[in-house]
Amino acid sequence: MKYFYFILLTLLVTFFFIFSNINPNIITLDLFFVKIEGISLGFSMIFSVLIGAIISLILQLPRLVKRNSRSFSEKKDENP
Repeated sequence: MKYFYFILLTLLVTFFFIFSNINPNIITLDLFFVKIEGISLGFSMIFSVLIGAIISLILQLPRLVKRNSRSFSEKKDENP
């Protein structure tokens, strides 16, 4: 269990590099305010997944923080 996260992270990074090498086609991203040229399809898909995960984490933080603070207060009340 000590090296579980290290192995998982290493496999994830390896998967991302393999995925980006499989999809080397150069595309043009046309976002709302920016047009990005010369980025490969694999990297654009990897970055979109990572940015989506970061946005999801940011949106879930209030619920995660509220749940943890409530459980700590209940533990303090149980043992007077």
